[in-house]
Amino acid sequence: MDDLLLNIYRWALVAFGIGLVIFVHELGHFLAARWCKVRVETFSLGFGPKLLGWKRGPTTYQIAAVPLGGYVKMAGEEGPSDGGAPASDELPGKSVGQRFLIYSGGVLMNVAFALVVFPIILSVGVPFSEPIVGSTTPGSPAWHAGLQSGTRVESVNGNVVYSFLNIPNEVALGSPEETVLVVRDPGATNTRTVRLVPQWNEAIGAYSIGVNPAADAHGSIAVEKGSSAEKAGLVDGDRLVDVAGTSPGLTLDERLAKAARNGDVVRATFERGGRTFAADIVPTPDPKLETQLLGVGPLVRRVVAVRDTPLARRSGLAKDDRILDADGMPLVRPYDFLERLEAARGPVSLRVERGGSALALTIPALAAGEAVQLAQDVAIGQDADSTLVAITPGSAAADAGLRDGDRIQRIDGKEVSTFADVQSAAKEAGKDKQKVLALDVVRGTETLTVRVAPRAWRAPTYGFGVRDAQYVFRSDGPLDAVHAGFGLSWKFLEESWLTLKRILFRQVSGQNIGGIITIGVVSHSFVSDGIAKLFYFLCMLSMNLAFLNVLPIPVLDGGHLLFLGIEKLKGSPVSERIHGYSQLVGVVLIVSLMVYVTFNDVVRWIVR
Repeated sequence: MDDLLLNIYRWALVAFGIGLVIFVHELGHFLAARWCKVRVETFSLGFGPKLLGWKRGPTTYQIAAVPLGGYVKMAGEEGPSDGGAPASDELPGKSVGQRFLIYSGGVLMNVAFALVVFPIILSVGVPFSEPIVGSTTPGSPAWHAGLQSGTRVESVNGNVVYSFLNIPNEVALGSPEETVLVVRDPGATNTRTVRLVPQWNEAIGAYSIGVNPAADAHGSIAVEKGSSAEKAGLVDGDRLVDVAGTSPGLTLDERLAKAARNGDVVRATFERGGRTFAADIVPTPDPKLETQLLGVGPLVRRVVAVRDTPLARRSGLAKDDRILDADGMPLVRPYDFLERLEAARGPVSLRVERGGSALALTIPALAAGEAVQLAQDVAIGQDADSTLVAITPGSAAADAGLRDGDRIQRIDGKEVSTFADVQSAAKEAGKDKQKVLALDVVRGTETLTVRVAPRAWRAPTYGFGVRDAQYVFRSDGPLDAVHAGFGLSWKFLEESWLTLKRILFRQVSGQNIGGIITIGVVSHSFVSDGIAKLFYFLCMLSMNLAFLNVLPIPVLDGGHLLFLGIEKLKGSPVSERIHGYSQLVGVVLIVSLMVYVTFNDVVRWIVR
């Protein structure tokens, strides 16, 4: 019940926050209209039917049913009421300058909101994820550059970063030709400059350098309510000290991933209030992650990339090698290569396929700690160009008798040559829940037929994880807070423009923009970090709203300002015909944008 009340409270704060930003915008128009002595007929938060309202003087104040914005309706806005000359208190009766002030009032108030609120919350303190590298994606620019876990990023492309989230943003909105980082290595007092060439990342629809956030330095964990972790006795704030069967040289996140890779019980040591205790976390199937599954995956044995280090050169491995086995043991799953290196008591013998030919390599005996370092220098990924498979424990394939290393030749008599072919056949079969697939499989020298019916499979979940490293940013004083607040306000305006520019030039995918659902979900996550973080997001939202409204699109404030500029230059308003057609075009554009961002929201937060 407490959790339900907390959730209701948070969503109420979200509704209040979003409503506040809209209110501030419309209040700008309202105050500007009153300043210019224009009669305001309606002040509305939301569109559509009125839910509640009251009238004071000539103005009706209301809250409407559709919370996607708001409006201020001014006398004469749709033309003089009697068809003749506009009255003195009607909008058309005002000068171009006065109307310009009225239409820009919302934008000015949104900017003023950020300029006032930013310094206040920066003085109080805003929690951010620390801009520290936890790990790098194997084969990525940051990985090739050798950025270590614990490296603090001070700036990206000359822009100071407050939060880890600023790093991918700055990379995506920067030049695709080069990303310049100023970093401080772990334990160092001086900074250094790192220059990288970002890579296009299809998964996020933007350029990236492949850095992941650092885990909390103390190993503090977050525990889901009702999860396996809670049943094992864990609570929020417990510290993860050790994970059985994993290397201390890995990050905490990597150690958990290694322990949980097969859906096995995770045995770990925790600390609470100075007391150390052990817990076994037994995974449970997650109903939210259910999928129709055959239960096979590609072997993890292809060398994706090799860092240019003395240790990697000693291994003799090269990009696109397939490691068939290490000391006679095949590579099947993530971390298998590391396990083979750690288990060795001397040189490690590798059997490798390179360019269609087999060759033998020998890795000289490794000193303490070098096994983890070599596994990090040689990025091992999925071998999706073959049909040799790894079997998911507890899946339909496992129950049917398929084994790791089996090679699928045919599915229902159809030849398959890559893992993509296997996926395609399994996906097609999954549409018919009664379908049974006949798999012709090669196992060693034997060929056999295995019948498998894809079935619903739920991913194992443990219900806990190490929190990201967090800190509270607080300005040094009032002047510093004002300076930082002005800087952030300008920064969000600049990012809004760069986002639009990168989308137009296809350097950022349009799938990254979101609508009211995304705003609500992000607001809710920020509320969880406190009121200061919520108002930080509302300042961001306010500046984005200011930018969008000033765009020269008919219907928006920027469209009205454009027409006023034309009127000032030519000495008379644009014709009713042009104005009418432009308004229609503006409505179509806005509705199309709303449909697009809502589709993105549904795919991002509901379908996925």
